[in-house]
Amino acid sequence: MRDGLSKLLRASTEPRFQNDWDRQRRTASDILERLKTQEGIILADEVGMGKTYVALAVAVSQILSAPQLGQVVIFVPSAVGEKWVREWGKFSDSLLEHQSGIRCVAAPLRRGEDLLRALESRREQIVVVTHTALTVPLKDTFIQLALLYYATRRMSGGVGEELRQRIAKWCNGADGLVKESRFNTQNVQSLFKVSPVLWRAEWERLTKEELLEIPVPASLKHAIRHVNLKRLREAIEALPIRSSNEIERRLEHARVELAAATQEIWKRALSSINLDLPLLIVDEAHRLKNDSTRVSKLFSTDQDEEGPGAFNGIFRRMLFMTATPFELRHSELIRVLKRIDAVRPLDPPPPLTLTERLSKLDSVLTAAQANAVTFDAAWSRLVPTDLGHLDAWNPVVAAPASLTEAARAAWEQARLAVRARREMYEALRPWVIRHVRAHRRVYHAGRSILAGHAGDEGGLEIPESASLPFLLAARAQSVAVDVQGAGRPLFAYGIASSYEAYGRLAAGEDGNGRDTDEAADADTRQTDGAAGVAVALDTVSWYRREIGRALAGTALGASHPKVSATIAKAAQLWLEGEKCLIFCWFIKTGETVDHALAKLVDTSILKRASLALGIEGLEETRAELDRISERLFRSDRPPYQRIRSRLLEALAESSGGYEDVRDLIVDTAIRHLRTPSYLVRYVSLSTEVTDADVWAGINGANARGIDLLGRWRSFAERLVRARRQIEELGGDYEGDSEFSRVRKALLGADIDDDSSAGRGASLHPVRRASGKTKQAVRERLIALFNTPFAPDLLVASSVMGEGIDLHQECRYVIHHDLDWNPGVLEQRTGRLDRIGALAEREGKHIEVYEPYLAGTHDEKMFRVVKDRSQWFDVVMGRPAGSEESETDKEEGRLPLHEKIHDALRMDLRSLGNKSSN
Repeated sequence: MRDGLSKLLRASTEPRFQNDWDRQRRTASDILERLKTQEGIILADEVGMGKTYVALAVAVSQILSAPQLGQVVIFVPSAVGEKWVREWGKFSDSLLEHQSGIRCVAAPLRRGEDLLRALESRREQIVVVTHTALTVPLKDTFIQLALLYYATRRMSGGVGEELRQRIAKWCNGADGLVKESRFNTQNVQSLFKVSPVLWRAEWERLTKEELLEIPVPASLKHAIRHVNLKRLREAIEALPIRSSNEIERRLEHARVELAAATQEIWKRALSSINLDLPLLIVDEAHRLKNDSTRVSKLFSTDQDEEGPGAFNGIFRRMLFMTATPFELRHSELIRVLKRIDAVRPLDPPPPLTLTERLSKLDSVLTAAQANAVTFDAAWSRLVPTDLGHLDAWNPVVAAPASLTEAARAAWEQARLAVRARREMYEALRPWVIRHVRAHRRVYHAGRSILAGHAGDEGGLEIPESASLPFLLAARAQSVAVDVQGAGRPLFAYGIASSYEAYGRLAAGEDGNGRDTDEAADADTRQTDGAAGVAVALDTVSWYRREIGRALAGTALGASHPKVSATIAKAAQLWLEGEKCLIFCWFIKTGETVDHALAKLVDTSILKRASLALGIEGLEETRAELDRISERLFRSDRPPYQRIRSRLLEALAESSGGYEDVRDLIVDTAIRHLRTPSYLVRYVSLSTEVTDADVWAGINGANARGIDLLGRWRSFAERLVRARRQIEELGGDYEGDSEFSRVRKALLGADIDDDSSAGRGASLHPVRRASGKTKQAVRERLIALFNTPFAPDLLVASSVMGEGIDLHQECRYVIHHDLDWNPGVLEQRTGRLDRIGALAEREGKHIEVYEPYLAGTHDEKMFRVVKDRSQWFDVVMGRPAGSEESETDKEEGRLPLHEKIHDALRMDLRSLGNKSSN
């Protein structure tokens, strides 16, 4: 390292983050030290501990270590590409010494051709590229035409010229050979008259369209020599000179061959640049566990059957990142590590090859896994009276003879598991670094979500009047389980979530009702023809019809016992001035919770206002609230002017002299203050309420003693930091700065909401983000939820469960729908449990609610996932599905003894962080 990491990075500008930054910097130093002698490493810190900053610190060091500024490629899932670019902006501004000369791409690269151009130009040293850029077929028309040009360039006797004319003829718009209207016959003919290196100028001459990049990477010309274009030429030769009855079939054949040649040229072009890059960073590296995926094949080596992948031999080192390495089976973890073999050979080479070293690691992991599985089985045989005997357990003391046979077996197997586990950690330590966060969560299970039931054990009770549909669903479930091959009736699962989720699944709609970007394929019907299965399916269908009859005429929505509990808790938190994140797994459940919660909040507003104002009738109350809002907050009236003047003065210091920050918060605050949602919570309401009452309310003189002004000041300070970042990084950064995103979100710029377009973002306390929500709208909702303004309650699906930050103003989460896999719940809760989270700033816990229905499949899932969370790191890659044989065993198993759990706990901290503790 040229200057040493300590000289490249400075102390955190915020003292409250300094301890975290010190840990991250020590971790980066440890990684750099290890990368001197090994090919790669996995950084596996828990969710929300700042792996991104660690990786960027390593990247900076590697870039500056090169004789000239090197390039580091960061390979990420598409959903988090923008976040990586933004995090670089924050990192470079606040933690990197100035004048480093390091630049990052302005936006994540989402096309392979853009990556080629970035690597050729070397303008940016941090290159963020998405998985799809390298796994989705290239469709760049300039590159395809250049491929056709080079394929026909050296054909003798005028044949090449004639074929290029034929290509141009059939480039006749959207239905032509390249299917893009701009590339018509005339334009293609003109391009073919000059070399592709001149196409930028030629295109601008033809169309007056300025191209920001060179349209054809120079590497294409060199790569063409290594690609067999015979089949492509034959397909072009088969195109008729004039029209033909088979023209569509021939054009389609030519398109297929052109696409195949384009994909081959992509891999060759990347290798032909003769790259020697210091580092590849791979986010969400657990996605490399399967050899057959397109992402994994990028790392194929020369020894693989399909030949080298695009990443083979390009990078000197690799840094993999994943928060869940031990969700993988140990064989899958080894496969992830094997991707590192695509790096350039080490110099000097180590005594053992990577394959040999990973084979030894595999042996140790296999032994530890076998011990853990045996211990798992032994523990499952314990009964409650055995547990107390294990209070004296010690890993170096043999089991007392006085114990029961089951307790002695568990005692001894725990000792063996601990010994094997420690050997495993020693073997893993060179390859995996993992830190775990300080515990700052409180979990509330089952009916603890209900008012007056804090700390209660047990699930939510189903009222007797509503019990029949649940009893029928449970019976349908047991019938299906009893007959092998009958499958699981998913509608029986859905009814534990909401009546609406049951309705969708029972109707046999496509998909499984999950709310994701792309609905997973799942068929709830079996058609294997077995007689027993057919009988089971007929029986299950009968139960389904009976459930439908039981629900007929029932007011659904909030009448569902778990939906009722979820929306009641969320509404209570809203009333207390808190934000809450609610995760729903099923599409219809998300819709139901959203609508029912919005209705409950609206009704609560009017009822409380009616009581405070002494007015009977909700409509009359609504009208009086409108009159109060008009009287106090119409811009041409003195009360509004006094409130605005006071706010401007109160926020002047915390706005740091930035009038745009101050005005944005003041105007947004007034827009919210005039809403019934704010008036009933933060103002002592009466028909004669004054602006003095409003001012007192936002200063804490409200029912909950909430200091709104203090919240707004803290928010202003955060925006000031973002505003200064714009100045330090220059105007080019402004469009994607945190300040710009927040401002656009608060002002409602281009918002996908008819009720708020042009008038600012929606002020309703409840919003929903689902798989159907446009990505741009999701980004605005994220920005809004991270402000002290609306929305206060966000109903979210799994699409909001990974890779985003929702921690700035919220510390409450409700997992309305659970999951068999504890890692999924960990990821979702992790949206709030991050460095600098509200809980951390206030010195309070993150409150996690996990409601479930007593005596149903819902309770079984809760007990299984809690059991699995204890064994999460003990039995690597344990099944996380819903197979009955597994879940039955896990549901009733005794909790793992705390002493044994502590002895099995992993310690894979970086060396520097070990010595600092």
